[in-house]
Amino acid sequence: MLVGGGNSAGQAVVYLASHAKHVHVLVRGAGLAANMSHYLVERIASLPNVTVRTHTQIESLDGDERAFNAIRCTCPDGSVVLDARHLFLFTGADPNTDWLRNCNVNVDAKGFVLTEPEAHEGRTEGVMSLETSVSGVFAIGGVRSSSTKRVATAIGEGAAVVAQIHGLLAKREAMPAPVR
Repeated sequence: MLVGGGNSAGQAVVYLASHAKHVHVLVRGAGLAANMSHYLVERIASLPNVTVRTHTQIESLDGDERAFNAIRCTCPDGSVVLDARHLFLFTGADPNTDWLRNCNVNVDAKGFVLTEPEAHEGRTEGVMSLETSVSGVFAIGGVRSSSTKRVATAIGEGAAVVAQIHGLLAKREAMPAPVR
């Protein structure tokens, strides 16, 4: 199962199709042509073991605590369950951060979330590297302004942010209670 409709997703589909029995491609939009090069769209259309599902989104993963074995999707026909053991996400390079505008979380001109000193007007003392302009709100991975936009980076930052959150909570616990 692969989610995405851009060129990187298309290249991955072509590669995976040469190794997998079947590849399902899920696209939220009407098709691949809007965001993918014509040669990739044509190549994918010619692959007998690839099914492109348009106007489709993941609803849930089915399985047990060790692994999933099926993916439930919402599509024009309703809900469908597809057998799958692997899931590849190609979510694109544009951040989906418009909803942050009313939350006081600062973003850069392209919509990526500011962290580190950029989020705190250059101040470094007491600033945690993954904390946004709102105390206690963190950002990791490709949505961060200064990240390298790679999955491995997001994984590492995901591990690092847990330690930062624990540190913040410990600091808050140690603070004296406000006088009422």
